Amino acid sequence: MRGKILLPYQRRFLKNARKHKYAIWNAGRQIGKSFTISYDATDTAISKPKSTIIVVSASERQAVELLNKVKQHVELFAQVEKYIAKTQFFEDVDTNVHKVVFPNGSRIISVPANPDTVRGFTADLLILDEFAFVKHDRELWAAVFPMITRRPDARVVITSSSPKDGCKESLFYKLFTEAESSKLWYAQKTTILDAVEEGLNIDLEALREGIKDEDLWRAEYLCECLDSNSAVLPYELIQSCEVPKEEIFVSSLEELSGDIFVGVDIGRRRDYTVIAVLEKVASVLFLRKLEVLEKVPFRKQFQILDYYASKARRIAIDETGIGMQMAEELQTKWGEKVLKVYFTAKVKEELASLLKTKFEDKTIRIPIDPVLREDLHSVQKTVSPSGNLKLEAPRDEKGHADRFWALALAVYASKSLEKSGFFKFLKLRWL
Repeated sequence: MRGKILLPYQRRFLKNARKHKYAIWNAGRQIGKSFTISYDATDTAISKPKSTIIVVSASERQAVELLNKVKQHVELFAQVEKYIAKTQFFEDVDTNVHKVVFPNGSRIISVPANPDTVRGFTADLLILDEFAFVKHDRELWAAVFPMITRRPDARVVITSSSPKDGCKESLFYKLFTEAESSKLWYAQKTTILDAVEEGLNIDLEALREGIKDEDLWRAEYLCECLDSNSAVLPYELIQSCEVPKEEIFVSSLEELSGDIFVGVDIGRRRDYTVIAVLEKVASVLFLRKLEVLEKVPFRKQFQILDYYASKARRIAIDETGIGMQMAEELQTKWGEKVLKVYFTAKVKEELASLLKTKFEDKTIRIPIDPVLREDLHSVQKTVSPSGNLKLEAPRDEKGHADRFWALALAVYASKSLEKSGFFKFLKLRWL
């Protein structure tokens, strides 16, 4: 009877958490995660006399709020037991701000995540709520894990949504990613989309429209570990330079009166060739065209690029690998207006830094385009085992950050007029 108040994904987590010694739940915001674990705490206290359930929350406020949910369950159970089971069990339940004590000797204690004050308990069920948001998560884990040492059948339940920043450095992320390979662990991820599909009554369209922040949406509701600090261009930086597509794109270069600068990232088989066309108006660069060539033969690509070169003040082209021949042929025809750029780790670092500077200074405008936004955000900073900085991006059906590099090359073409020499203009402001 009591389990019917839970939705399928909540029942699924509860059922599997009780079958495993350790359970971890990466859950989107407002899908009933705290309701589920407070239900687990209450039901365990009722069904297992003299048990101790310790709930550790990320803050004092959350600890009090979670215990309030326990009290709501107690009130509901009391109504059910009174009118259906005809018992008086819940009449003698004792509650205060941080503790609920049951007539069978069980107790639920809810405390904030302070490693210095949670020591000393022995638990039958240990619940860590919003664990990814605990500031000193490893110290807390060291303090609370010994609580289950002397109880062979004790369980640990860990839940959290994903923080926007610092996610991959959290212990929650480490535990969750490693849980799938352990027989003792159960791991479940439930996004807001999953929850709605399984019965949660929420207007997704209104929610998505209202949040207006891609990072927040993906972290808070889609359980994605973004670590936006590792992205060269965070979403909020990209979106700060976006304007409606109809206000910026042109159908023909003949419509433009300012200096035109073109960047070309060459692809043929797995990746696209992307052509980014910038017009400089005063001190601001406007992305007027973004042409994506998919599986276009090189001879046809040359004809297209030849046209852009005829209109451009400068055109910068990736001459790495298969782009070498194209770059040489264009430079032979158009001379110094064609800039050949060979991609090394250092060159890519400088190109990315230059592009980011444009976004930070708000001297670039791009159209509102989800595909372009994702491509620009996809380039991530990573550090190799030897300590070297690398820029990486996943390869998918939409490309391999081809739009990012085409735009960066176009920006480089515009800057190359200011000072002579390859990248002498650039005072490196790393990301």
